[in-house]
Amino acid sequence: MTGATLLPWRPGTARALRSVLHGVSQVFFLRDAPLGALLLLVLAVEDPWLAALVVLGAAVQTGAGRLLGPTERARDGLMGYNGALVGAAMALGPRDWTASVPLTVLGAVACVPVHELVRRVFALRALRAARLPVSTAPFCLVAGALTVIFLPPAGPAPPPADDGALPGLLLGTVRNVSQVMFADGALTGALVLLLLAVRSRPTGLFGLLGSALAVLGALAVGEGIVRISSGLLGYSAVLAAIGIGAVAWTGRPWWQRLAGAVAGVALTMVLQPVLSLTPVPVFTWPFLLAMWAVLLAGAALERSRRRSAGEPAGRAAPDGAGTRSGPRPGRLRA
Repeated sequence: MTGATLLPWRPGTARALRSVLHGVSQVFFLRDAPLGALLLLVLAVEDPWLAALVVLGAAVQTGAGRLLGPTERARDGLMGYNGALVGAAMALGPRDWTASVPLTVLGAVACVPVHELVRRVFALRALRAARLPVSTAPFCLVAGALTVIFLPPAGPAPPPADDGALPGLLLGTVRNVSQVMFADGALTGALVLLLLAVRSRPTGLFGLLGSALAVLGALAVGEGIVRISSGLLGYSAVLAAIGIGAVAWTGRPWWQRLAGAVAGVALTMVLQPVLSLTPVPVFTWPFLLAMWAVLLAGAALERSRRRSAGEPAGRAAPDGAGTRSGPRPGRLRA
């Protein structure tokens, strides 16, 4: 094969790889290929199986997104992060590639039409003004169905060691971050939080805020240190704080962004135990429902303010939800 025939192939391969890495980084609302690569590296150090299924899910959904939808969304990682999360969820099942790999592929492909369906619902006139993002809804719907239908019920996980109040609270703070990607390593969580802060200061700060508030909230309502330190009570709070404070409300004053993030975190803390009583896997439903509720409330208050001031109503995003790109935050996932 000559060099002339290789040259057109190389840029296309590089673009495809960047799109997949964007899909991984969009788990934390950022279009940032270097961040995506570093996140995969951190996951691989803790659990190579988890990292492999994450990149498989992101790659499959990205490819399907290019075939079935606008290429811009696939390029920016908006057709990759749900597939990445599906892969992470399938890694919780038996470590048998004959089951986990096909389920990851099936789920990642299914996320594309589910994404479009949810996007169209949010583009309806009644919801358009709130600019609700699709976010992780396809992952929750698809991975939830796959888990209930195909995966055996998981046995109780061995509880983390109770090393005392302060160490347990610190462990919970960093594990809340790692559990976003279904990892439970404290070092993984600390490294992910550091990477987020380096690549996007608002994302890192709001992520830390959400995690810390979740730990303090769980402690205030009497949760034990062992459960708090697991990170399973606060990962949705991390996403809610970032999604509202660092992304959806970036055009608002800081006090509103903080208030919205705090409200979102509080709602996740209420929803988490309620949803755990249902037969449906909780996954990131607390984050989704909390974020949507805050955005709907914010849109209603803004409409009321505009009417009182005699101002015209604001225009909604073209897709009924913001989209976003760039290693910088600022445009929410479509």
